[in-house]
Amino acid sequence: MLKKILLLGDSIRMSFQPLVAEKLKGVADVTGPGDNCRFVKYTLWNIGGWVAELGKPDIIHWNNGIWDTYHLNPETGVFTPLEEYAAYLKRALKELRRTEAKIIWAATTPVNDNSGVCNNAEVDRYNAEAARLMKAEGIEINDLNRLLRGNINEHIAEDGVHLTQKGMEACAEACSNILKKQLKAQSYPPRWPSGRGLAR
Repeated sequence: MLKKILLLGDSIRMSFQPLVAEKLKGVADVTGPGDNCRFVKYTLWNIGGWVAELGKPDIIHWNNGIWDTYHLNPETGVFTPLEEYAAYLKRALKELRRTEAKIIWAATTPVNDNSGVCNNAEVDRYNAEAARLMKAEGIEINDLNRLLRGNINEHIAEDGVHLTQKGMEACAEACSNILKKQLKAQSYPPRWPSGRGLAR
């Protein structure tokens, strides 16, 4: 039976998920909610329902960030304040760990500062806080921000937030590579220094 991989995230995830599924066809069962996972509080609220619907995963690749750093208008400021974002990330992580799956955190992708709704200074602050938490919790990080940051015009669409086809392909390649690495790690038991395999 193939290992099950659950991809969680907003429309960025939804855009590259089919490409990841194609790259891992016959290797793993890649799935994700048909729903946009939106902001971190929305994800926390829905984790149990998504797992019940899609099945218990072996690996979870997860991000929340674009919606959280979104500005509905100049007066209201960022949608989710940074301290609240960090607190709810920790709660969501605790809920995800109940699945006993290996969890991989994906950094929030960059934006075009001309988008008018998000900016990279805030994305960077939120990514730094998420990275601090994930490292403290021993969670592996897939740095999609660094991957795309070198050429925003090539990777980020005209709306300043979503991915171009090249951006989707780059994210799908990075995701499939880190997932293959984890799948390989799960295929072999830990080993004693002498080389003897440990019982599962």
